[in-house]
Amino acid sequence: MHSDVMLLIDHQSGIIVDANPSAAKFYGYPVEILRGMSVSQINAQTESAIHQHRQKAISGEQNVFSFEHRLANGDVREVEAHISIVNYRGKSLFFSIINDITERKHAETELRIAAAAFESQAAMVITDANGVIMRVNSAFTETTGYTSAEALGQTPRMLKSGLHDADFYGAMWESLNFTGKWQGEVWDRRKNGEIYPKWLTITAVKGEDGVTTHYIGLQLDITERKQAEKQLLLLAHHDPLTGLPNRALFHDRLEYGLLLARRHQQSMAVLFLDLDHFKDINDTLGHDMGDVLLKEATKRLLACVRKTDTVARMGGDEFTLIITEIKATEDAELVATDILKAFSQPFELNEKFYNVGCSIGIAIFPKHGKDLKTLLKHADLAMYYAKRQRDTFCTFGNNL
Repeated sequence: MHSDVMLLIDHQSGIIVDANPSAAKFYGYPVEILRGMSVSQINAQTESAIHQHRQKAISGEQNVFSFEHRLANGDVREVEAHISIVNYRGKSLFFSIINDITERKHAETELRIAAAAFESQAAMVITDANGVIMRVNSAFTETTGYTSAEALGQTPRMLKSGLHDADFYGAMWESLNFTGKWQGEVWDRRKNGEIYPKWLTITAVKGEDGVTTHYIGLQLDITERKQAEKQLLLLAHHDPLTGLPNRALFHDRLEYGLLLARRHQQSMAVLFLDLDHFKDINDTLGHDMGDVLLKEATKRLLACVRKTDTVARMGGDEFTLIITEIKATEDAELVATDILKAFSQPFELNEKFYNVGCSIGIAIFPKHGKDLKTLLKHADLAMYYAKRQRDTFCTFGNNL
């Protein structure tokens, strides 16, 4: 008995003249039923499509065709039909040898999907069980700068930035060996030396015996995401106009400064500063020139303090300063004196010069308060007292 599925078909009527036992087994119909059936009963394609294929077979233009054949149980299988014309009992018939190619088609589809996925926008690396790179995709080259030829035979260690210690990689391999996968943020180095962040997912590929044969690494460059996060963090904690810490960050730094001052038994100062005549500038020259003035005021304030000190903008024309590690009240008053001197110089706005001074209130830890709320309240009171006189400073407890 021949194992191939064979049919004899009257190509004029489309009637199956004969079939072998393998055909009966494949289609699920007895041979006696197959004989006399129309081929359209097993061919799932339209009659017009069948007719076109029939004409090509008759003319000899084509002799191998792909069809979808419906079995007796309703299943549809993809088949490849090799058709030739034979003479049988004085009639010209189609002799069809049918091969079931369903699994092969599925495998080809899976391969196409895998190939498309491999050439996706995500950088991919395939290594052997020892971590030697066997294949990379074009996205890997675009991300890292290394060509396929440069990467093959190397290991992913070629990308190490040096920012992760042995414990980091030890934990990674422990997870891979135990669970077969690992994912997390990694900082790597491109071919040009640039260090960049990526989200890495590593999956172990195991054979039927459970032994790892390959590793697949999926790498997403998250540089833009990290930059966006950094920008959002900056916006959340900094004044957008001057770039100075805002009220929230100022409070955080003051709390931390108080913690250190208590621990080391040191003094520190909080200064409240309000610009004089700022409203006049806004009203006469407009808010754009007011913004220019605030930016210039920021530069002058930063020039009067150390890098370890903090200058913050609370809003409007109000600024606050944290002066750490002072030995006496006079140290903070010297800073205030320097600020007043800096603000005594005119501001150039619209090619004209304007005098804009400032008023400063000072509160000292722990002399004028031992907690954030008390220090801020007393510095604010001192500033309002100085504001009555203009262009001066006042330390809490002096004349209050």
